[in-house]
Amino acid sequence: MKNNIIIIILLVIIIAFGSAFFYFNYNSKPAKIVYYNYSPGDEFVTNLKGDDKFIKAGVELEVYDKNVLNELKDQNPKIRDAILQILRNKTAQDLEGSAGQSKLQNEIKNEINKILGADKITNVYFDDFIVQ
Repeated sequence: MKNNIIIIILLVIIIAFGSAFFYFNYNSKPAKIVYYNYSPGDEFVTNLKGDDKFIKAGVELEVYDKNVLNELKDQNPKIRDAILQILRNKTAQDLEGSAGQSKLQNEIKNEINKILGADKITNVYFDDFIVQ
């Protein structure tokens, strides 16, 4: 009789822990991450380095913290200047293909993160990109 009570208690404990394990691991939904976009203003139009070509690019910055949007607004002149300097130092060959655009996105992201003092920019998007 004593053995049956011990077995029943052990089964109840195992079922309770098993239920809790499955509930917390399989029933919970991952938190949805919200991203915010910031536009540093009008499109960027400037000459390219060493060529008689120019670039026209619309830039959008992505952040995960809504509070960073105010910081971006405060730093907007520095951000626009940094983006223009980066674009002016590129040649048409530097910007060819998706690899060239990807490098440019990373360079812009890294430079703006330096201005902000932390890795606050998660991504850079071009909503317009023309080299002529």
